[in-house]
Amino acid sequence: MKNVFSLCSVLFCHLFLFTACSTDDNDSPVVPVSYSLLIYMAADNSMNSEVDYTLQELKEGMKRSGGNTVVYLDRSDAAPRLFQITADGEEVALKDYEEENSASAETLARVIAETKTLVPSETFGLVYWSHSMGWVPSGYSKDTRATVSNEASFPRTRYLGMDEHQALNTQGLTLMEIDEMAAALPDNVAQFMLFDACMMGSVEALYQLRNKCRYFIASPAEILMEADYDASGMPYSELLPQLFGGKEELALACEKYYNHYNNMSAKILRSATITLIDAQQLDGLYSTVNSILDNRLAAMQSLNTDGVQVYHRGSLPKIFFDLDAIMKLTSTTAQYNTFKTQLAQTVLYKATTEKFASDLSLTACSGLSVYVPLSKWSGTTEYTYYFSKLEWSHVYGLN
Repeated sequence: MKNVFSLCSVLFCHLFLFTACSTDDNDSPVVPVSYSLLIYMAADNSMNSEVDYTLQELKEGMKRSGGNTVVYLDRSDAAPRLFQITADGEEVALKDYEEENSASAETLARVIAETKTLVPSETFGLVYWSHSMGWVPSGYSKDTRATVSNEASFPRTRYLGMDEHQALNTQGLTLMEIDEMAAALPDNVAQFMLFDACMMGSVEALYQLRNKCRYFIASPAEILMEADYDASGMPYSELLPQLFGGKEELALACEKYYNHYNNMSAKILRSATITLIDAQQLDGLYSTVNSILDNRLAAMQSLNTDGVQVYHRGSLPKIFFDLDAIMKLTSTTAQYNTFKTQLAQTVLYKATTEKFASDLSLTACSGLSVYVPLSKWSGTTEYTYYFSKLEWSHVYGLN
């Protein structure tokens, strides 16, 4: 759903009419809860075309939800605004803003604080809705790739979110980085963070944010961006009621996301990965991986990754590998068994369709991706950023 470039969009012009088979006939009475959910929609970019679909989904979902849903919306054709969606699916204005940079970690932190003040509750959840590709930049194309050893080099920026208009009558792209988000957000800012954005099931990204919430929901692969086919991000009309609960409800929300896509009539639309992570177990996961990879950077730089499960497709360099697959390659039987035990405590739920967009097999997915610092990337901006900014890189014992 959330890639800036064409990778995350699937071409459906040869398809006719497709609908999801999944429905929710739950007519149970709605029980009010003291829970506020902020949907942070950084859509001042090409995601603007998906906004109306998502808002309608949220409004339908609120008719069966007992908490409060607040939306921060920054569109490409309007200044940002903050509003609440009522149980009747109506919008109630909370605050209007001048044009601002929604791809700023400081803006995100401020909006969270404002939401908590304007709609106070005992519990708070955050949905980050925008573009993302983990390490991969906006504007990535064959024409702009450099080469390293005659191979496509790693792209030269990282980003989470995107804003094309930071002030009135201005244009210019700004992006948010994972380390910036982690630095700006207070610890324990939310019970959970849901990333309705591509490739955010990255162990490096989630480890950087591990102290910000108790649970994460994210996709290690792409997320479809096709509102015309009922295939655009999270199907909030189905899963929103579960976003006002605890661990069991969040797992059910993940299951509904998976079922929504896996039950699509068209194979090309059966494209989804989803994972629920216990953030409190990420330190244990780090320690387990560190015990295996400490002082082994040289071995990792020359690791043969041919045939290892990846989470992206097309012409992108293979940089998002399955964490379990990599650890199996690099550990003894005893070490791997210890790792598997810790991984099971960390990944509370995971599900994948058989393929993504019919061309990426997802048969060996553990729910988390990991970067392998191969020697061919050495010297790039990204390699330097990985080891200087991302705490997960310390698993190699260099810091």
